[in-house]
Amino acid sequence: MEPFKKPARCIIETDYKCNLKCQSCSLWKEDYRKLRGEGKGALKTEELEVLHEKLAAFGVKRTTYIGGEPFLNEDILKLALDAKAKGIIPNTVTNGNALTREAIKEITGKGLFNTMIFSLDGPKNIHNFIRGSNDAFQKVFEALKTLRGIKAQKKLKYPKLFVYVTVSKLNYKYLEEAYRLAKSVNANRIRFQLASALTPEILAETNKILGFEAVKTHSYLNALGLAPEELEKAKKTLRKIKAVSKNGLKIETESVLDGTENKNCRFIGRDFVITPSGNVLLCPMLTNFTAGNVKTENLQEIFSKNMKKTGMILALADSGKLPVCRQCCVEKII
Repeated sequence: MEPFKKPARCIIETDYKCNLKCQSCSLWKEDYRKLRGEGKGALKTEELEVLHEKLAAFGVKRTTYIGGEPFLNEDILKLALDAKAKGIIPNTVTNGNALTREAIKEITGKGLFNTMIFSLDGPKNIHNFIRGSNDAFQKVFEALKTLRGIKAQKKLKYPKLFVYVTVSKLNYKYLEEAYRLAKSVNANRIRFQLASALTPEILAETNKILGFEAVKTHSYLNALGLAPEELEKAKKTLRKIKAVSKNGLKIETESVLDGTENKNCRFIGRDFVITPSGNVLLCPMLTNFTAGNVKTENLQEIFSKNMKKTGMILALADSGKLPVCRQCCVEKII
Protein backbone atom coordinates (compact mmCIF):
# COMPACT_ATOMS: atom_id res chain seq x y z
CA MET A 1 0.00 0.00 0.00
CA GLU A 2 1.25 3.46 -0.82
CA PRO A 3 1.53 5.07 2.64
CA PHE A 4 1.19 8.66 1.46
CA LYS A 5 -1.62 8.36 -1.06
CA LYS A 6 -4.63 9.32 1.06
CA PRO A 7 -3.74 11.37 4.17
CA ALA A 8 -6.63 11.80 6.59
CA ARG A 9 -5.80 15.36 7.65
CA CYS A 10 -4.96 18.59 5.87
CA ILE A 11 -3.26 21.41 7.77
CA ILE A 12 -4.31 24.74 6.26
CA GLU A 13 -2.01 27.70 6.81
CA THR A 14 -4.55 30.52 6.58
CA ASP A 15 -1.91 33.27 6.48
CA TYR A 16 1.46 34.12 8.02
CA LYS A 17 0.11 37.25 9.70
CA CYS A 18 0.56 37.12 13.45
CA ASN A 19 -0.17 39.40 16.39
CA LEU A 20 2.82 38.11 18.39
CA LYS A 21 6.56 37.95 17.78
CA CYS A 22 7.57 34.70 19.41
CA GLN A 23 11.26 34.05 19.97
CA SER A 24 11.04 30.48 18.72
CA CYS A 25 9.35 31.40 15.42
CA SER A 26 10.16 33.57 12.39
CA LEU A 27 6.84 33.18 10.57
CA TRP A 28 5.96 36.80 11.30
CA LYS A 29 9.15 38.15 9.73
CA GLU A 30 9.03 39.70 6.26
CA ASP A 31 12.31 38.06 5.22
CA TYR A 32 10.86 34.64 5.99
CA ARG A 33 7.84 35.22 3.77
CA LYS A 34 10.04 36.40 0.91
CA LEU A 35 12.28 33.34 1.15
CA ARG A 36 9.22 31.09 1.22
CA GLY A 37 7.70 32.89 -1.78
CA GLU A 38 4.46 33.33 0.15
CA GLY A 39 4.25 37.11 0.16
CA LYS A 40 1.68 37.51 -2.60
CA GLY A 41 -1.43 37.10 -0.47
CA ALA A 42 -3.39 34.21 0.97
CA LEU A 43 -6.19 32.12 -0.50
CA LYS A 44 -9.46 34.03 -0.30
CA THR A 45 -12.45 32.72 1.65
CA GLU A 46 -14.19 31.64 -1.56
CA GLU A 47 -11.08 29.73 -2.64
CA LEU A 48 -10.85 28.03 0.74
CA GLU A 49 -14.48 26.97 0.51
CA VAL A 50 -13.74 25.42 -2.88
CA LEU A 51 -10.70 23.78 -1.28
CA HIS A 52 -12.96 22.19 1.35
CA GLU A 53 -14.92 20.57 -1.49
CA LYS A 54 -11.71 19.23 -3.02
CA LEU A 55 -10.49 17.91 0.32
CA ALA A 56 -13.78 16.13 0.99
CA ALA A 57 -13.72 14.55 -2.48
CA PHE A 58 -10.12 13.46 -1.89
CA GLY A 59 -11.11 11.70 1.33
CA VAL A 60 -9.73 14.11 3.93
CA LYS A 61 -11.55 13.68 7.25
CA ARG A 62 -10.03 16.45 9.36
CA THR A 63 -8.51 19.86 8.88
CA THR A 64 -6.50 22.05 11.24
CA TYR A 65 -6.32 25.78 10.65
CA ILE A 66 -3.04 27.35 11.68
CA GLY A 67 -1.21 30.58 10.85
CA GLY A 68 0.41 32.86 11.80
CA GLU A 69 -2.64 33.40 13.91
CA PRO A 70 -5.81 31.95 12.30
CA PHE A 71 -8.16 34.21 14.27
CA LEU A 72 -6.77 37.24 12.45
CA ASN A 73 -8.77 35.89 9.51
CA GLU A 74 -12.18 37.52 9.91
CA ASP A 75 -13.83 34.56 8.17
CA ILE A 76 -12.25 31.76 10.20
CA LEU A 77 -15.56 30.85 11.88
CA LYS A 78 -17.34 30.88 8.53
CA LEU A 79 -14.66 28.56 7.18
CA ALA A 80 -15.04 26.14 10.10
CA LEU A 81 -18.80 26.04 9.55
CA ASP A 82 -18.29 25.42 5.83
CA ALA A 83 -15.86 22.58 6.52
CA LYS A 84 -18.36 20.94 8.88
CA ALA A 85 -21.08 21.24 6.26
CA LYS A 86 -18.86 19.35 3.84
CA GLY A 87 -18.13 16.52 6.25
CA ILE A 88 -14.69 17.66 7.44
CA ILE A 89 -13.94 17.98 11.16
CA PRO A 90 -12.36 21.40 11.82
CA ASN A 91 -9.69 22.07 14.45
CA THR A 92 -7.41 25.02 15.09
CA VAL A 93 -4.16 26.10 16.74
CA THR A 94 -4.14 29.58 18.29
CA ASN A 95 -2.17 31.86 20.58
CA GLY A 96 -5.53 33.03 21.95
CA ASN A 97 -4.71 36.72 21.62
CA ALA A 98 -7.26 37.53 18.91
CA LEU A 99 -10.03 35.36 20.28
CA THR A 100 -12.94 37.58 21.36
CA ARG A 101 -15.79 36.69 23.72
CA GLU A 102 -18.20 37.01 20.79
CA ALA A 103 -16.16 34.52 18.76
CA ILE A 104 -16.07 32.11 21.71
CA LYS A 105 -19.86 32.30 22.05
CA GLU A 106 -20.24 31.48 18.35
CA ILE A 107 -17.73 28.64 18.54
CA THR A 108 -19.50 27.02 21.49
CA GLY A 109 -22.98 27.82 20.24
CA LYS A 110 -22.44 26.24 16.82
CA GLY A 111 -19.89 23.59 17.81
CA LEU A 112 -17.43 24.93 15.28
CA PHE A 113 -14.20 23.22 16.36
CA ASN A 114 -13.60 19.70 17.57
CA THR A 115 -10.30 20.69 19.20
CA MET A 116 -8.70 24.05 19.95
CA ILE A 117 -4.99 24.01 20.74
CA PHE A 118 -3.65 26.93 22.80
CA SER A 119 0.00 27.84 23.24
CA LEU A 120 0.95 28.44 26.86
CA ASP A 121 4.62 28.47 27.81
CA GLY A 122 4.52 28.99 31.57
CA PRO A 123 3.68 31.68 34.13
CA LYS A 124 2.83 35.22 33.07
CA ASN A 125 6.31 36.75 32.93
CA ILE A 126 7.83 33.78 31.11
CA HIS A 127 5.01 33.43 28.59
CA ASN A 128 5.02 37.17 27.83
CA PHE A 129 8.80 37.22 27.38
CA ILE A 130 8.75 34.28 24.98
CA ARG A 131 5.76 35.60 23.02
CA GLY A 132 7.06 39.17 22.78
CA SER A 133 4.04 40.89 24.32
CA ASN A 134 3.22 42.32 27.75
CA ASP A 135 -0.36 41.03 27.72
CA ALA A 136 -0.09 37.78 25.75
CA PHE A 137 -0.60 35.69 28.88
CA GLN A 138 -3.62 37.64 30.09
CA LYS A 139 -5.37 37.32 26.73
CA VAL A 140 -4.82 33.59 26.23
CA PHE A 141 -5.69 32.78 29.85
CA GLU A 142 -8.90 34.84 29.67
CA ALA A 143 -9.88 33.02 26.46
CA LEU A 144 -9.30 29.66 28.14
CA LYS A 145 -11.27 30.65 31.25
CA THR A 146 -14.16 31.91 29.14
CA LEU A 147 -14.27 28.68 27.17
CA ARG A 148 -14.07 26.67 30.39
CA GLY A 149 -16.97 28.61 31.86
CA ILE A 150 -19.27 28.25 28.86
CA LYS A 151 -18.48 24.56 28.46
CA ALA A 152 -19.27 23.93 32.12
CA GLN A 153 -22.44 26.01 32.06
CA LYS A 154 -23.82 24.33 28.94
CA LYS A 155 -22.31 20.92 29.70
CA LEU A 156 -20.50 20.86 26.37
CA LYS A 157 -17.99 18.24 25.29
CA TYR A 158 -16.56 20.34 22.47
CA PRO A 159 -14.37 22.09 21.68
CA LYS A 160 -11.77 20.02 23.49
CA LEU A 161 -9.17 22.35 24.98
CA PHE A 162 -5.55 21.32 24.52
CA VAL A 163 -2.66 23.30 26.01
CA TYR A 164 0.68 22.94 24.20
CA VAL A 165 3.87 23.89 26.02
CA THR A 166 6.88 24.43 23.77
CA VAL A 167 9.87 23.55 25.93
CA SER A 168 13.01 25.61 25.32
CA LYS A 169 15.93 27.17 27.15
CA LEU A 170 13.59 29.96 28.13
CA ASN A 171 10.99 27.94 30.08
CA TYR A 172 12.19 24.42 30.91
CA LYS A 173 12.36 25.41 34.59
CA TYR A 174 8.65 26.34 34.63
CA LEU A 175 6.90 23.19 33.42
CA GLU A 176 5.11 22.54 36.72
CA GLU A 177 3.61 26.04 36.58
CA ALA A 178 2.40 25.42 33.02
CA TYR A 179 0.80 22.15 34.15
CA ARG A 180 -1.03 23.87 37.02
CA LEU A 181 -2.31 26.59 34.68
CA ALA A 182 -3.68 24.02 32.23
CA LYS A 183 -5.33 22.15 35.07
CA SER A 184 -6.93 25.35 36.41
CA VAL A 185 -8.83 25.89 33.13
CA ASN A 186 -9.98 22.24 32.90
CA ALA A 187 -7.96 21.58 29.75
CA ASN A 188 -8.59 18.16 28.25
CA ARG A 189 -4.91 17.64 27.60
CA ILE A 190 -1.51 19.25 28.07
CA ARG A 191 1.27 18.40 25.65
CA PHE A 192 4.93 19.13 26.28
CA GLN A 193 7.04 19.34 23.14
CA LEU A 194 10.59 20.48 22.53
CA ALA A 195 11.12 23.68 20.62
CA SER A 196 12.32 22.79 17.14
CA ALA A 197 15.72 24.46 16.81
CA LEU A 198 17.11 24.38 13.28
CA THR A 199 20.42 25.75 12.03
CA PRO A 200 21.66 26.61 8.51
CA GLU A 201 24.02 23.64 8.83
CA ILE A 202 21.11 21.23 9.41
CA LEU A 203 19.31 22.60 6.35
CA ALA A 204 22.43 22.34 4.17
CA GLU A 205 23.18 18.76 5.23
CA THR A 206 19.56 17.72 4.63
CA ASN A 207 19.61 19.16 1.12
CA LYS A 208 22.91 17.44 0.39
CA ILE A 209 21.54 14.05 1.39
CA LEU A 210 18.31 14.53 -0.60
CA GLY A 211 20.11 15.84 -3.66
CA PHE A 212 17.92 18.90 -4.14
CA GLU A 213 17.07 22.11 -2.25
CA ALA A 214 14.19 20.73 -0.24
CA VAL A 215 14.43 23.37 2.46
CA LYS A 216 15.65 26.92 1.93
CA THR A 217 14.49 28.39 5.22
CA HIS A 218 12.19 27.49 8.09
CA SER A 219 10.21 29.22 10.80
CA TYR A 220 12.17 27.29 13.45
CA LEU A 221 15.65 28.69 12.84
CA ASN A 222 16.72 29.52 16.41
CA ALA A 223 19.16 28.63 19.17
CA LEU A 224 16.62 27.70 21.84
CA GLY A 225 17.26 23.96 21.93
CA LEU A 226 18.05 22.39 25.30
CA ALA A 227 21.57 21.38 26.27
CA PRO A 228 21.85 17.74 27.46
CA GLU A 229 21.79 18.71 31.14
CA GLU A 230 18.78 20.97 30.58
CA LEU A 231 16.97 18.18 28.75
CA GLU A 232 17.57 15.84 31.68
CA LYS A 233 16.14 18.40 34.10
CA ALA A 234 13.06 18.79 31.92
CA LYS A 235 12.58 15.01 31.77
CA LYS A 236 12.88 14.78 35.56
CA THR A 237 10.25 17.50 36.03
CA LEU A 238 7.87 15.77 33.60
CA ARG A 239 8.24 12.46 35.44
CA LYS A 240 7.33 14.29 38.64
CA ILE A 241 4.27 15.88 37.01
CA LYS A 242 3.06 12.55 35.65
CA ALA A 243 3.47 10.91 39.05
CA VAL A 244 1.00 13.31 40.67
CA SER A 245 -1.47 13.35 37.78
CA LYS A 246 -2.29 9.70 37.18
CA ASN A 247 -6.04 10.26 37.32
CA GLY A 248 -6.11 13.95 36.43
CA LEU A 249 -5.27 16.09 33.44
CA LYS A 250 -4.09 13.97 30.52
CA ILE A 251 -0.39 14.57 29.86
CA GLU A 252 1.27 13.96 26.52
CA THR A 253 4.99 14.30 25.83
CA GLU A 254 7.14 13.99 22.76
CA SER A 255 9.15 10.80 22.58
CA VAL A 256 12.39 12.71 23.09
CA LEU A 257 10.97 14.07 26.37
CA ASP A 258 9.62 10.81 27.76
CA GLY A 259 12.83 8.93 27.04
CA THR A 260 11.59 6.72 24.22
CA GLU A 261 12.97 6.63 20.71
CA ASN A 262 10.75 7.40 17.74
CA LYS A 263 12.28 6.08 14.53
CA ASN A 264 9.46 6.62 12.10
CA CYS A 265 8.04 9.63 10.31
CA ARG A 266 4.67 10.56 11.80
CA PHE A 267 3.61 12.99 9.12
CA ILE A 268 4.12 11.75 5.57
CA GLY A 269 1.16 9.62 4.60
CA ARG A 270 -1.01 10.86 7.45
CA ASP A 271 -1.10 14.61 6.91
CA PHE A 272 -0.19 17.30 4.41
CA VAL A 273 0.03 21.09 4.43
CA ILE A 274 -1.54 23.71 2.21
CA THR A 275 0.27 27.05 2.42
CA PRO A 276 -1.41 30.49 2.19
CA SER A 277 -0.76 30.64 -1.56
CA GLY A 278 -2.20 27.16 -2.14
CA ASN A 279 1.06 25.22 -2.38
CA VAL A 280 0.99 21.61 -1.18
CA LEU A 281 3.72 20.46 1.20
CA LEU A 282 3.99 16.74 1.86
CA CYS A 283 6.44 17.37 4.71
CA PRO A 284 6.22 20.41 7.03
CA MET A 285 9.99 20.51 7.50
CA LEU A 286 10.86 20.51 3.79
CA THR A 287 9.31 23.89 3.08
CA ASN A 288 10.87 24.27 -0.39
CA PHE A 289 9.56 20.91 -1.65
CA THR A 290 6.33 22.09 -3.25
CA ALA A 291 4.37 19.14 -4.58
CA GLY A 292 1.87 21.29 -6.50
CA ASN A 293 -0.74 24.01 -6.07
CA VAL A 294 -4.43 23.47 -5.33
CA LYS A 295 -5.46 26.45 -7.46
CA THR A 296 -4.36 24.78 -10.66
CA GLU A 297 -3.96 21.06 -9.94
CA ASN A 298 -6.04 18.11 -8.77
CA LEU A 299 -5.03 16.67 -5.39
CA GLN A 300 -4.86 13.13 -6.69
CA GLU A 301 -2.59 14.24 -9.51
CA ILE A 302 -0.35 16.13 -7.09
CA PHE A 303 0.14 13.09 -4.89
CA SER A 304 0.53 10.69 -7.80
CA LYS A 305 3.23 12.68 -9.59
CA ASN A 306 5.28 12.98 -6.36
CA MET A 307 4.95 9.34 -5.32
CA LYS A 308 8.52 8.32 -6.12
CA LYS A 309 10.17 11.36 -4.53
CA THR A 310 7.96 11.17 -1.45
CA GLY A 311 8.76 7.50 -1.04
CA MET A 312 12.46 8.30 -1.16
CA ILE A 313 12.08 11.03 1.48
CA LEU A 314 10.02 8.76 3.72
CA ALA A 315 12.62 5.97 3.50
CA LEU A 316 15.42 8.36 4.45
CA ALA A 317 13.36 9.79 7.31
CA ASP A 318 12.51 6.36 8.70
CA SER A 319 16.16 5.30 8.52
CA GLY A 320 17.22 8.35 10.54
CA LYS A 321 19.39 9.82 7.80
CA LEU A 322 17.78 13.26 7.49
CA PRO A 323 19.11 15.75 10.08
CA VAL A 324 16.02 17.96 9.75
CA CYS A 325 13.84 15.12 11.07
CA ARG A 326 15.50 15.35 14.48
CA GLN A 327 13.88 18.76 14.86
CA CYS A 328 10.52 17.79 13.36
CA CYS A 329 7.67 20.01 14.52
CA VAL A 330 5.37 16.97 14.59
CA GLU A 331 7.36 14.43 16.57
CA LYS A 332 11.12 14.47 17.05
CA ILE A 333 13.02 11.53 15.58
CA ILE A 334 16.10 10.81 17.67
